[in-house]
Order: sequence, then C-alpha cells, then structure tokens
Amino acid sequence: MTEPTATPPGPGPASGPASGAASGASPSAASAAKANRQAARLRAALREREGRVQELERRLIALETSTTVQFGRLVAGAARNPRRRGVRLPRELYRLWKKRNIPSVAPTVRESDRLQLDHVDRPEDRLLISQPCEGLVIAGVLGRDAAATLSGEAKVVALHPHDATIVIETADVDLLVVDTAAGEPGGAWAYLGVPGMYDRDRVLHEVRRLARDRGLPLVLWGEAPAPTLAVLDWDARATTFARLSAAVATPAATAAP
Repeated sequence: MTEPTATPPGPGPASGPASGAASGASPSAASAAKANRQAARLRAALREREGRVQELERRLIALETSTTVQFGRLVAGAARNPRRRGVRLPRELYRLWKKRNIPSVAPTVRESDRLQLDHVDRPEDRLLISQPCEGLVIAGVLGRDAAATLSGEAKVVALHPHDATIVIETADVDLLVVDTAAGEPGGAWAYLGVPGMYDRDRVLHEVRRLARDRGLPLVLWGEAPAPTLAVLDWDARATTFARLSAAVATPAATAAP
C-alpha cells in the first residue's frame, strides 16, 4: 500500500496580509497628498499676507514722516497744553515749513526687527487636521434635495451667495457642483438662472472662474437645467454620485469640448 503524498502549503494564506497592506497604502497616500496640497495653499496664503503686511508697514512709515501728520501733531499738542507748547508752536511750524521741500528718506524696518515666522508655529500647522477627509469633498451650489442626496455620499461644503468666492478659494474641495434646482424659491440661491436676476449669475460666474483657476472640475447636477445654466461650459453633467466620482477620477475624459 502506498502512503498518500502531502501537498506543500500554497502561498494563499501568506499573501493575504501583504495584499491587504498594499491596498491599505492607497488611502493613506491619498490622505498625505491632500494634506500636502492644503498645506501648500495655506503657506501661499501666508506669504501673500506677509507681503501685504510689509507694504502696509512701508505706507505707515511714509505717513508718519509726512508733513501733514507732523503738522497735525504739533497743533494737537499745542491744543492739549497751550501754556507750554502753545508758545513754541509758531517756531516749530516755521521749522516744519522750511523742511517741507526737503526729501526725506523713510526708515525701513530692519529684518532683525521683523518677526521671523519660520521660528514660530505656523498658523497653517494648527489648521491642518490629523486625519483629513479621505472621501470626496464637494463644493456645492445646491438645492435642498440635492444637498440631502450628496451629503449621504460625500462631504459637502455648501456655498452661499455672500461667501461663495471666499469658500471656493480656501476650502479643500475636489470639485464644484451646481444644482439645476438651486434657483428654486426659498433657497439661498433663489432665482439663480432666471433671466433678469443678474446678482446670482454674477456670483456663480465668479465662483466658476475661481474653480477653473484651481483646476477643479465643474459639474452640473440634475435634469432640465435653466437655459442660462445649460449654455455654460461644464466638465460633466451628472444625476448620480457615480458620475461625480468619474468626473474627479478622469476629468480629461469628461471635459466638454
């Protein structure tokens, strides 16, 4: 009688954890990429604010050394203390008048006196969250029904006419979705797309322009859009969440000619 031969163990059990680790690397890489993009945008905004602060400092120094401000200070000082400074006021005004045509070099703020932001905690580091959203983040001009539908599938950042341009510039979103029913009466975007209601259309056009500058796909959600919305250039038109995901995954394939 021959003994049964034992079959060597296959690689099936050992390959399970490895494949699971490989599949788990993708979400973490996507999260890291999204966090890096957000950090880059915040650092760019911080550099812009630093430039504005430096410009304001230069303007303030020029204003402090101007003849108008010095004249006002002399008169105000004499009015506060007329007994002591009122007597000297004519002489000080005459001295100021003689120097009116002398070009003055405004002192600049030394780099050593300026706050070095590289040595302190950056504001954007406090704004970064440890676990950014790994799903789809939608910036939406939405009606009530569309907002309820998309909120169950993704994170929705609602845009309103009074803050839409600010939010679309600063929020970490993946695409812009405009609902064909957003202009229904009673909503924040009431009468959007209605001829003659230009205020809503102007805001929407500015939001679309900012989204284009950021490279965000523009998607029209819903059916039977108003003619003023239908003629606009959209990267995709969708009525299902799967179509939205496809617009983000392959924007070039869904782009309108």
